[in-house]
Amino acid sequence: MPYDDISEVKKNKSYDGEDIGAYWHRELEEAKKVFDKWETRGKKVVRRYRDERDAVEWPRTKFNILWSNYQVLFPSLYGRKPKPEVSRRYMDSDPVGRLGCTMLERVLEYETEQFNDFDSALRSVVEDRLLPGRGTAWVRFDPTIESQEASPEDSIYKTDAAQKELTITNVEEEPVERITEAHSPIDYVYWQDFMHSPARTWEEVWWVSRWVYMTKNEGIERFGDVFKNVSLNSQNVDNDSKNSIEAKTAYDKKAKVAEIWNKRTGKVCWIAEGYPQSLDERDDPLKLEEFFPCPKPLLSTTTNGSLIPVPDYCEYEDQALELDSITNRISMLVKAVKAVGVFNAEYKELGRLFTEGIDNKMFPVVSWAALSEKGGLKGAIDMMDLTTVLTALNQLYQARESVKQTIYEICGISDILRGTSSAEETLGAQQIKAQFGSLRLKSSQSEVARFASDLFRIKAQIICQFYPEQLIVEMSGIMNTPEGQDQQSVMAALQLLKNSTMRDFHISVESDSLAQIDELSERQGAQEAIVAISSFLQQAVPMVAQAPETLPMVSEMLLFLVRRFRAGRGLESAIERAMQALSDKAEQAKQNPQPEPKQQIAQMEAQAKQAELQLKGQIEQQKIQSDMEIEKMRLQQQQIVADNQAKLQMAMAGQEEQLERWKADLEARTKIMVAEIAAKALMDRTAQETDRTNMKMMLESQNKVIA
Repeated sequence: MPYDDISEVKKNKSYDGEDIGAYWHRELEEAKKVFDKWETRGKKVVRRYRDERDAVEWPRTKFNILWSNYQVLFPSLYGRKPKPEVSRRYMDSDPVGRLGCTMLERVLEYETEQFNDFDSALRSVVEDRLLPGRGTAWVRFDPTIESQEASPEDSIYKTDAAQKELTITNVEEEPVERITEAHSPIDYVYWQDFMHSPARTWEEVWWVSRWVYMTKNEGIERFGDVFKNVSLNSQNVDNDSKNSIEAKTAYDKKAKVAEIWNKRTGKVCWIAEGYPQSLDERDDPLKLEEFFPCPKPLLSTTTNGSLIPVPDYCEYEDQALELDSITNRISMLVKAVKAVGVFNAEYKELGRLFTEGIDNKMFPVVSWAALSEKGGLKGAIDMMDLTTVLTALNQLYQARESVKQTIYEICGISDILRGTSSAEETLGAQQIKAQFGSLRLKSSQSEVARFASDLFRIKAQIICQFYPEQLIVEMSGIMNTPEGQDQQSVMAALQLLKNSTMRDFHISVESDSLAQIDELSERQGAQEAIVAISSFLQQAVPMVAQAPETLPMVSEMLLFLVRRFRAGRGLESAIERAMQALSDKAEQAKQNPQPEPKQQIAQMEAQAKQAELQLKGQIEQQKIQSDMEIEKMRLQQQQIVADNQAKLQMAMAGQEEQLERWKADLEARTKIMVAEIAAKALMDRTAQETDRTNMKMMLESQNKVIA
């Protein structure tokens, strides 16, 4: 494809008399000046989220409310991979259009599930939306081109009677280049690498650009020898390593190349930082309806007069700083809450009360009589009064909670969203808070869904224009369905995709499917569709049996009902075939009337009952499959609960075992201490008795001497 072909750079290109390279260098510099203040604020917000501090800030204690809010808001905006929904713009009877929608939706879903680029890019975009305030992604076409020998036919479907395989061939006899594989990856664009023309609204933007970092070999392969003159003076390394010793070396040096899409001229230009001339310029390579290969970015707070967003953190930055100040004061007061005091230096033994004091230990005092006269311990020791500190600490805790509630009110994060509630609240109160607590998030959720839908629309246009027909058929797997068995319908659907525009299709993503993980929602929708269809058939079949001329009306009513359920779209073709068969048989019965009307009516009733049984069989089969999947999820949840209970029991058993060991150790120590005390007491008594015996003997000896 021309998008990635290597071509020689055009010479003497100009834009209103000015060289294209110089013109776009100037445009990017002017646009950077407009967005410079926002980039500075964005860097500050990211730095605060990462809790990066300098030497002055490091000793201070902070409360990272930005990180906390992000962890609550991110899963509310993006919880799982989006699923595209492709439908006809008007719910009319169009089997070919329905088949084309099914094929396109399957290809989109295949690329989303097979490759991780969509999910990874969307997660990064939502992160940029919540932190610096702007996130965007870029769609490109990445084909695999191989040289193949030509075939004798030109893009004709050939059905083999034995194998019934779909083949695509070409009329040229010489070897030609063909696209054997294709992919339209979603590239995440770092928020500082994206730029657009300054404007008040997105509709006024006339050029967009992104910076791409390329090595010397990559640049020469893409732009040719002209890239040898481009200096390598940039690096797309992470922020933490920019100031490291490794980053200051020449390792992994790259050139910074800007890819600029100009809507006014319908051309794409490439320039490199530090190289004055343009590297390349080409006509619109993708032919998109909106021209730009990127949707409108996800933006935080904006006004009608500017597309420069205001990061959410800036809306409550003052309260966040107040919260940090209160938290730092609490930390300092907590350090001050400790048992400290003074004691009389005459009684040095008292200083050991808090440094060596343990349970049941006495400290001897030499001058006990003097200590008693001065009031005992109360007169010799005076502890610091912590009442004022504790009162101030309690007030600070209350003030911090008040500031947090103020921040939650500014952000619109209710306690229900944070997973907290009061025990005194009733179920009705919690339901009301859950219903209205998420209203302020609806606009952000809708914006994320809009962004994902726009990405799918761009991918769909690339698929319809550039993907080979054979590849679309293989990626969609349509040949394995009853609809795909009709070769003529597949050919017509492919022709419709190749010649259609986005006006013919409606591509959307449900915001709820992004914000929450609800695996049962699709099954519930399928069950609702089955119940509605069954109820309708119970009333419609007897009416058709009594009045066969009402069959066309009943058929349209049934299809009208089925098309309103996304889960019933798979039944639409089966219902159409069944109704068409009934209509054909009714028409044959009119052309060949039976001599006995009663027998004809009975035959019509039997056919109607047979069609009803077939539909009920399909419905019951889908219901059984849904029940089996629901039962499987229930068993998985029970297994998870059982595993958690087992882990909890093991943890409790370990704690009980540790407690028993501690008790045994305590009893052993207690016995040893009691034994030591008893032994000491015995030794003291023995010493006293020995002293008394010696004194008695000495007195007796003295008495004898005196006598």
